[in-house]
Amino acid sequence: MYFYIYDSCLTEKKQAKVVSKIETRLASLDIAGKKYSLTILRSVKEIIERILQKEAPTIVIFGKDKTFCEASLSMAGTEAVLGFIPIESNSTIADLLGIPINEYAGDVISSRLIQKISLGKINNENFFSSLEFEANKFTLTVDNQYRIIPKRIKTIKVINLDFLQFQKKSEIDSIKKASNPRDDYLEVLMGRSEKKWWIFGQKEKKDSLFYVQKLKIKPKKSGQEVSIKADQDRIIKIKESSVIELDKKRINLIVGKDRLI
Repeated sequence: MYFYIYDSCLTEKKQAKVVSKIETRLASLDIAGKKYSLTILRSVKEIIERILQKEAPTIVIFGKDKTFCEASLSMAGTEAVLGFIPIESNSTIADLLGIPINEYAGDVISSRLIQKISLGKINNENFFSSLEFEANKFTLTVDNQYRIIPKRIKTIKVINLDFLQFQKKSEIDSIKKASNPRDDYLEVLMGRSEKKWWIFGQKEKKDSLFYVQKLKIKPKKSGQEVSIKADQDRIIKIKESSVIELDKKRINLIVGKDRLI
C-alpha cells in the first residue's frame, strides 16, 4: 500500500497546479494512496511511526530534500520502501536518484526499482547524505591506523550519498561524480579556499578525496562544544572524540533508471 507524506510547502497556492498534475499522474498509474500532510504539530517522524505499523508499506515523500532525509532516518532498518517526488528545481536527491522533477516522478515510483542504501552515523546519530565541519577544529584518525592534522584545509565533508564536491548543484561539473552508498565506505573530501574571490566569499575547492570505513574526529580543544552540519542543515554538537562510520541498518529506496549511484 502507498502512503504519501506532503511537505508543508505544498499548501501554498502557487503549488496547487503542480500538486494536481502529480496527483492525476499517480491516479492514472493506479498508485494513489493515503495522504498525510506535515504541520507544525505533526512531524515526519510521528507520521512514519504510525505508518510503519502497517504491513510492508511504501512511503513516498512529496516535497523537499530536507524532508526526504528526515524520513530516511526514521525508516532505517525496516522493510518499508521509501520513494520521493521532488518539488525543488535544484533537488540534489532527485538528481542522484534519477527522479524527474515533474509529474513523471510518479512513473519512477510505479516502476519500483529498489536499492538498499546505507546510512552513515556519528556516534549513535544517523545521517543520510553527508556531514560537514570546519577542519581547523579537529584532528582525524583514519581506520584506527593514522592521524591527520589538517593544515591549509578549510572544510571537511564526510559523504554517504552526495556529489563528490563542495559546490551546489547549479555549480556542478557537466560530468557528475557521485558517491557510492553501497560500497561499505564513506568518502571524505578535504577542501581549501580558492584564491579567486567571489561575491559572497571564497569558493570552496576540492583538495583531496579518500575513502574510510571509520573516521574518528577529536576536537582540538578538550571540552569545547563544536558544531557539525548534517544533511545540509541539521546541526549536531559534540564535545568529545566521536566516530563516524556506516550503520549496519539500511534503507530500501526507489530509484530511477537515470540514477547517478
